[in-house]
Amino acid sequence: MRSNIWIQSSYILLLMFVVLGGANAVGQEKGKADLDKAFEAKLESKSTKDLDEVVKLCESAIEKGLDKEDLIEAKQLASSTLLEHANQLGRRIFSQQGKDSRWRIYRSQALKRLRDAVEYNPDLAEAYLMIAKLNGEPGGDEDEAIEALDKAIELAGDDKRQLSEALYLRANLNDDSDTKIDDLNQAIKINPNNIKAVRQRADYYLMRREPKQALDDLKKWLDSDPKNVENHLKVVRDLMRMGAKFDKELQGEALDIIDTAIELEPDLAMSHTFRAQLNKNNDKLDEAVKDASRAIKLDRKNLGAFMIRAEVYSQQGGEENLKAALEDVEEVLQSIPNHLDAIERRGIIYSQQNNLEYAIKDFKALAQRDPESLFYRNQLAVLYNANNEPTRAVQIYRNLLAEFTLDDLDEKPPMEQVFMIRRRISVLSGIGGARLSTGAHEKAIASYSEVLELEDQIREIEEAEEVDEPAKPDEGVRNNLAWVLATTPKEKLRDGKRAVKLATKAAELTDYDQAYILSTLAAAHAETGDFDKAVEWMEKALEVNKRKSKDGTAGTDGREGTKEQLESLTKELESYEKKEAWRELQNVEEDKDEDEDEDHDDDKEKDDDK
Repeated sequence: MRSNIWIQSSYILLLMFVVLGGANAVGQEKGKADLDKAFEAKLESKSTKDLDEVVKLCESAIEKGLDKEDLIEAKQLASSTLLEHANQLGRRIFSQQGKDSRWRIYRSQALKRLRDAVEYNPDLAEAYLMIAKLNGEPGGDEDEAIEALDKAIELAGDDKRQLSEALYLRANLNDDSDTKIDDLNQAIKINPNNIKAVRQRADYYLMRREPKQALDDLKKWLDSDPKNVENHLKVVRDLMRMGAKFDKELQGEALDIIDTAIELEPDLAMSHTFRAQLNKNNDKLDEAVKDASRAIKLDRKNLGAFMIRAEVYSQQGGEENLKAALEDVEEVLQSIPNHLDAIERRGIIYSQQNNLEYAIKDFKALAQRDPESLFYRNQLAVLYNANNEPTRAVQIYRNLLAEFTLDDLDEKPPMEQVFMIRRRISVLSGIGGARLSTGAHEKAIASYSEVLELEDQIREIEEAEEVDEPAKPDEGVRNNLAWVLATTPKEKLRDGKRAVKLATKAAELTDYDQAYILSTLAAAHAETGDFDKAVEWMEKALEVNKRKSKDGTAGTDGREGTKEQLESLTKELESYEKKEAWRELQNVEEDKDEDEDEDHDDDKEKDDDK
């Protein structure tokens, strides 16, 4: 009885196998049919809509049932088709012409297909790369991107191109600088032709203000597309933004690059503008004018070239050059009336022409526009002092000193401390000169003395930091302090020995080739009673003055070699020959009032004569 039951059960199971096997076979036939349609549709596909149809047929085939081999083929076809569709969408996002305005929609569509693709084929490294790339764009999922890249790196195997690309993309997403540069180094080592990684590493070094380390990569990037003039200009622009790091060596490299750009496209105004700036930086002033003029001829709207040429003309000096500089600046201001650099340059040119009222007007306007600018306010104070209005200059300097205190100096990094101290030194030097002009000798001495103390402080910081090029002592401050210590009529303030020491240092710093400093050294010796030395140094001062009046350098710094200086030096010499120390107390504002009164009296006398 039991055996009959077993036989019946076995029969039922066999019957079920037959029925199910038959049904499965029927499903596989239907699935196979859809898979064949999918392959046929893929061959005939012409649009993204056709690609979507291929994927639908693959999905239908898988759902209906396939044998093991067909199932693998269906998944591979679906994943590759999804990847192809995603890549087509990606091209609308990563086009060299720029993103399509609907790029966010395309990204969403592409990511959906890529996620499906890796579901069908988890070993599809290229799909993970595209997932990461899409998420690397603004608003993307950074976590998904990094996860995808890690998977792509894992799957890359011996495919150096894909591995290098994955490391490059991961470097872009990494905020840690050490990890970023490690990935970029590895990406370039694996595939030296990964130009995107090469350029990214150059940008990394530029961001860290290490242009010399970036230079080799920048050159390699240029070599990858040697006729691309825009790339040449971009590299030069990047190097010029390095400020103090853009030294003579890098300027030479930049000149070579811009020369190549001009050879490739001689009539591009911007290339000549860049070369004009580089030549100006290298003191090749005539070449700079030539290049700026060429740029202007090619493009009259190139305001940068006008500004460069104006600055060079201003630097060269002389009546004709200053006139030409002013014309260039006015050309800029006609296009942009509020161009701050042009107004600043015009103010400088006016001051060079000794047109101080106009210069003051420009810098006053600039200071009102940017009240926080140290340069504008400092320059305005300098101009007031030069225009015999030192009281106004003192007021500006006092406000600046109140702002530029050193109260929290110790809390700052060393080089920031140096910056803060130098800023205060600049103001103290200015107010010292202004106080001399008002006869406030005691306050002037205090200002200059503080400068010397702060210079010692900077020297200590720079020695501790092992700075390659430490700051030079200021010969002007030493000269002015020595002069007032030697010549002030206020006996309690005079200090001949200190004046000799300061004036000697100022003379050393200027190679004993500045007549006004040698005059100070003479005055200092006279104050100590050594009139022989005083006469000796005055005679040398006169020799320097006469030489400079003959060799064409007279007046290049505003005083050396001039007739006015000669008259002053001669009077001082006469005093020392009489064994009389020189005394000087100046108040230019009172003198100015007296001159104005005299002019008024002269006018009155003329009226009376009439």
